[in-house]
Amino acid sequence: MLREVKPKNPRTARILKAREPQLIEPVKRTLLLHGPKCPQPLHTVLKTFHTLTKPHSILFNKKNENIHPFESTESIEFLAGKNECGIVVFGSSNKKRPNCVTLVRIFNSKVLDMCEILLLGGQGEQAQEKAMEKDDMKKMKLDVGVGMKPMILFAGSAWEDATAPVYGMLKSMFLDMFKGEETDRIDVEGLQYLLSVTAEEPAEGVQPVVHLRWYKIRTKKSGQKLPRVELDEIGPKFDFRVGRVQEADEGVMKEAMKQGKRPNEEAKTKKNIGMDAIGDKIGRVHLGKQDLAGLQTRKMKGLKRRAGVDSDDDGDVDMMDVDEMSEDDSRKKPKVG
Repeated sequence: MLREVKPKNPRTARILKAREPQLIEPVKRTLLLHGPKCPQPLHTVLKTFHTLTKPHSILFNKKNENIHPFESTESIEFLAGKNECGIVVFGSSNKKRPNCVTLVRIFNSKVLDMCEILLLGGQGEQAQEKAMEKDDMKKMKLDVGVGMKPMILFAGSAWEDATAPVYGMLKSMFLDMFKGEETDRIDVEGLQYLLSVTAEEPAEGVQPVVHLRWYKIRTKKSGQKLPRVELDEIGPKFDFRVGRVQEADEGVMKEAMKQGKRPNEEAKTKKNIGMDAIGDKIGRVHLGKQDLAGLQTRKMKGLKRRAGVDSDDDGDVDMMDVDEMSEDDSRKKPKVG
């Protein structure tokens, strides 16, 4: 268990608050680590991932002896939290699992899920050779600008297979790692390369091989309004199979997928609230039926009841009778003179 750090001053409190999980997350930073034994194929993978995720990635060249992701996650959680990274790529090799790359996602300073990919023979073994032609060295280089958003293509029925959620999780990991910053406007000239992830058709008892390739996008004149697009293969080629997998807990994944209100979304109109001509906010309040029987009025001398009068209504009737009698009596009096 990692110890809980309590802020000692306001500055430390602001730093810890900024590290807390947010409803709207920024670009996920990637941490790339070497295991106790990391041959040249794994170093090529880590170097390639670091080149394509700059400036949102950190590559550590020092070998880590005590990191075993599927046995203990404390070291990975500590390093990810210290470097503020949401994705960890760990490369290690041993006799049982040679050329193994482990992809780890972090949520709330804890490991969310993990997926292990095992490199197969191909360009990785060729990179291990000391003697290599200059043309091959040029093809191995990735001439891609820093911070460029790639076009990502997932080909194969395995990515849409509901019975194999492992490939859906792996697809989500690749998108989180390479998608870059979210934006609603993209310059066409900024689309410089294509990332192709192709899965072979699955067979009984054998997991499909996944091919990872990069292509440089070139546009040429076509004599029409739209240019002619060509793809040139660049960078190393990686072929791998999926190994061990640790899926995320359903409740934790639901919390991790939660999104807050986007800043560019319009606020929902509230009922009975509007603006007047001046720009002031006005509102309408609906009240229930009021009972005025128990309303407390101001005590005045003129409202006090007179002695011997039961109610105001009786007093009014008596005064009217007295007035009528006085008029009748005046009519009945004889005239003098």
